Amino acid sequence: MSVILGVNHQFLYPEAITNAVAHTATLKRLAANPPVDALDCWIWRGESSAEEIKILKDSGKVINYNVGDRFGEEQSFPASPEKAERERAYSLLMREVGYALEVGSKKIIFALGPDLPTDREAAKECVLELTLRVASQLPDDVHLSLEPTDRDIDKKFLFGPVSETVEFIGRVKQNGFERIGLLLDMCHVPIMHETLESALEKSKSVLNHVHLGNGVMKTDSPFYGDKHTAWNHPDGLYTEADGGRFIHMLKEIGYLDRADATVSFEMRPYEGKSAEESLARFVAVWKSAFES
Repeated sequence: MSVILGVNHQFLYPEAITNAVAHTATLKRLAANPPVDALDCWIWRGESSAEEIKILKDSGKVINYNVGDRFGEEQSFPASPEKAERERAYSLLMREVGYALEVGSKKIIFALGPDLPTDREAAKECVLELTLRVASQLPDDVHLSLEPTDRDIDKKFLFGPVSETVEFIGRVKQNGFERIGLLLDMCHVPIMHETLESALEKSKSVLNHVHLGNGVMKTDSPFYGDKHTAWNHPDGLYTEADGGRFIHMLKEIGYLDRADATVSFEMRPYEGKSAEESLARFVAVWKSAFES
């Protein structure tokens, strides 16, 4: 098995989500951290971008680039009925794709924004057009990974249910772009009203990236929804044992045997532990499950 193991930058260092200086400093620290071979991350736009691009290019790590809305910017709406909104979403997406290509990313993670409950079929046509438009500009060795999350709890995105995401990926492939798959995130599984078993069964045919983590369904918790707590969190659903069980499930379906298999931790630090201590513990859980 030649799995590329990675970690998400912004949740291991949550201060990086809203602070440009912290984003650059922690990205530099993480890029030099040896326990993982890949980073799931993004570039802070503006003055910080040149330094961060250099950090990633010099790191020697595989970059799984996270496309998404950024702090301080209005949320994009790729499925909007308004053409101007769709064009703005496309421009923002292509800005991030540009960063991804500059740092040598071969797997670009993206979502397709807010739901449009009044006309989901029209919304899906809009985002299909957008996805194909972006895909047509990618080099032949770059892949897309579509990440579904909740439709009715926190982010309230169009994708959305796992089965609908799989169907959409099929439509993209039918329209001539084969290099697209699904990112399955443990944190998102419960808020999509799935179990680990059901989500993996539905997505295994198109799976091309995995996030290991925890989910919180306690409505009175500050971490309710799409907040990415560490395993064993008192409000969370998943322990380290559940993480190990999920890793075994990935082995059983053959995902970890694939040459292109990538798996990343996407969790906040354990309570009372530093980011580095937490990452070391995440890796220990991985190794114990992977080698057993």
